[in-house]
Amino acid sequence: MTGRSGATGLATGLATLGLLVACSGVSAQRPSGTTGSSGELFRVENAGGEVVAELAVFRPGGAAMLRVADLAALGATSRDGGDVVVLDWAGHEVRLDPGVPVVVVDGVAVQLVVAPLRTADGVFAPMQLFTDVLPDRTPDVLLTDGSSWRAILVDQPRTARPRPGVGPDPTTGPPPAYAGPRVVVIDPGHGGPDPGAVGPTGVREKDIALAVALALADVLDDDPDFEVHLTRDDDRLVPLWERGPEATRIKGDRPGLFVSIHMNAVSDRGVRGFETYFLSEARTEHERRVVALENAAMAFGERSGADAGEDAELGSILNELRNFDHQRWSADLAAVVQDELEEVHPATNRGVKQGPLAVITNSIMPSVLVELGFISNRDEERLLSDREFQRAAAEALADAIRAFFDRYPPGSGGA
Repeated sequence: MTGRSGATGLATGLATLGLLVACSGVSAQRPSGTTGSSGELFRVENAGGEVVAELAVFRPGGAAMLRVADLAALGATSRDGGDVVVLDWAGHEVRLDPGVPVVVVDGVAVQLVVAPLRTADGVFAPMQLFTDVLPDRTPDVLLTDGSSWRAILVDQPRTARPRPGVGPDPTTGPPPAYAGPRVVVIDPGHGGPDPGAVGPTGVREKDIALAVALALADVLDDDPDFEVHLTRDDDRLVPLWERGPEATRIKGDRPGLFVSIHMNAVSDRGVRGFETYFLSEARTEHERRVVALENAAMAFGERSGADAGEDAELGSILNELRNFDHQRWSADLAAVVQDELEEVHPATNRGVKQGPLAVITNSIMPSVLVELGFISNRDEERLLSDREFQRAAAEALADAIRAFFDRYPPGSGGA
């Protein structure tokens, strides 16, 4: 990856206590309604050793979990919106999306090893949330003691901290605004021994993608609001499945997005136009064709020989991520990209598309794959090779990125 610097209440029913939380396998009478539990108990004690609550531990699929509804015994409240379950805990907001291995704590997305689950018995949250994530993200509520099965649950009088969209805490004033740059990771498709699609006169997708990506980086480098990174800045191969995770690592907790640049190709040489993809299930034959075309790059690198159409890992990740808010934000980003490209592209606006594209599957941030045109069309091949058009396309993509961040500024949770 090449860098370019451009630049959860528990207070209810509980006095001010330090509460020792432990998961125990000792014999005890289960709380009511714990049919199907593992027999283990998540025991909550106060500093004097008095048991405050015992919550059943469930192991659906083998992973230790707590039922979200049972957290009411600790004063927490939950709201089930059908897709997303919101847990309000001591002034913190925790958003769980069953099937998605990500939790959003006070607007910040954190990756989970195991996804929350929804069953006929309710919604279940993985124990990692209570022994790892919350101790890190909400230390005023939960602190770890270094063991995976023990934590200190802290209950102290306090004013609920503000959540995104709720407004500042009047006792402390507004939180400091994020003043750092937005992270933009630009991904020129293909590269090295993988040429991508090849046009009628031999123009290679990898070369056009790199040229536009470098031009986009140059445009954004002039803006101090952005920190620009490229997955490659020369003609070399970056394995498809390394691009998204590395982009996620670079972004960290900062606002950012991922844009992968590609060209399209079909056997019908008369087809022209541009389209932008976000991560979801392909709905049409055309979308499935594009997915197969772009995912074919998995034949290069560590996943050599993988069948993109039957890849179990890709399908599993898609199933986990498809309902997460990043999908909505990515769809919005794709729409803005299409609007801006329409201003400079003479061919048809083919609209926003969707599909399980491997390169954006592993990117935990708003992500799109832009098909700038059909390199299989002789006229469009010529257009895509034109330096002035490449610069214009880069300017349009930069305008789309700026417009997206104007719509979802830092703190809104969108990026």
